[in-house]
Amino acid sequence: MPAPDVRKKVLVLLIGEVLEDPRVCKTCMSLCQSGAEVTVSCTNPSGKPAQEVRNGIHIIRFPHRRDFFLKRMYNRLQGRIRPQFRRVVSRFHEDVPSSRFRTAIRNAVLLMNFRHFMGSSMKINRMMIHEFSGKTFDLVHCNDVDTLYAGNALRRSGAAKALLYDAHEYWPGIGVHGSAPNATLRKLEAKGIVHADYVVTVNPFIADMIREEYGLATLPSVVMNCPRLFEGPIHIDTVHSPVRVLYQGKVQAFRGLEELVLAFKYIDSAELTISGYGPLVERLELLSATEGLSEKVHITGGYTPDEALSIITNHDIGVLPFNPVTLSIMYSSPNKLFDFAMGGLALAVNDLPFLKRVIMEHGMGRVFSRNEPESIAETLNNMIADTEKLREYRHNARKAAEEHFYWEKQFTNYPWHP
Repeated sequence: MPAPDVRKKVLVLLIGEVLEDPRVCKTCMSLCQSGAEVTVSCTNPSGKPAQEVRNGIHIIRFPHRRDFFLKRMYNRLQGRIRPQFRRVVSRFHEDVPSSRFRTAIRNAVLLMNFRHFMGSSMKINRMMIHEFSGKTFDLVHCNDVDTLYAGNALRRSGAAKALLYDAHEYWPGIGVHGSAPNATLRKLEAKGIVHADYVVTVNPFIADMIREEYGLATLPSVVMNCPRLFEGPIHIDTVHSPVRVLYQGKVQAFRGLEELVLAFKYIDSAELTISGYGPLVERLELLSATEGLSEKVHITGGYTPDEALSIITNHDIGVLPFNPVTLSIMYSSPNKLFDFAMGGLALAVNDLPFLKRVIMEHGMGRVFSRNEPESIAETLNNMIADTEKLREYRHNARKAAEEHFYWEKQFTNYPWHP
């Protein structure tokens, strides 16, 4: 007679596809490797099977929320209208408004989109509650505020013995200061977080802010969103000529990408690669061509997760020029910071609190004081001019990744154990 399965059971809730979310995917794999039986309840934006088992993880997918109709119309227009009109639509969608009229229109559209987002999220939460109410789990792990309602309901009903809340962002600061979404998300998070048995987040700044915001008795645990330790060959003593600078990630608003492209008007001994996808790709291509920078600036499009590290290791400097228009961005810890360090790149970053602390503590690169083309160019030119110092930055970045910023080490801070 087979022995009964006595493994602890974990239910992981996510709105989005688990296989496309590196943090959630790594968490599930680490829980499995720790001896837990893991079930993931997620949504299905990519048309994958409704149920499947991957690497021992049982995945149950619900229909993904539909985009707000204005967003669907925007995406359709982006693909069909003439380029000059497409750029106008893109600029209105992505830019910070310059007039009260445009600000009012933009805020009204964003508020309607947010209400649609919340309504769709609550519908998915109710489906999750219905699916799992009759079952028993030792832990329900809620990823972000948009699954916290379902997690709390399952905890109260006894379907889950404990609740862990993993905040990937600083949600009360996700929008501009004073916006309605900030207030709504704060109320939703406040109702759920006080009932959580464990709270986890992505860096110590956000941990402090969450504790103060909600008066938590215990400081949230910090599990930084680092890559798994990579032990393959990395040629960190190599400095290319011209020096290769890399931005990798989403090509969207508030990433400082236009300023980064324009910085290369003042840089002669380096080339920039923008590796990623998003609504600003065409604008950056046009800007590069208009400014005569096409030979220096290369926009290479999307990449798969398996390709990311090979792209990184073929460069010398990784740049993170994020524009801190919200508190969430101001105190963020971009995944690419750790990916670049794992790949042995020197770092050039904007003056944001977490980025600056990591870069300065570990001697991984330099911080530019303003997110302006001239400031970015000055920082990069200083790094490019001193090849030996650049190699030192690269060695320090890789050392920091090997000693501190890798997933296996970070997951030891996870507060629940099977």
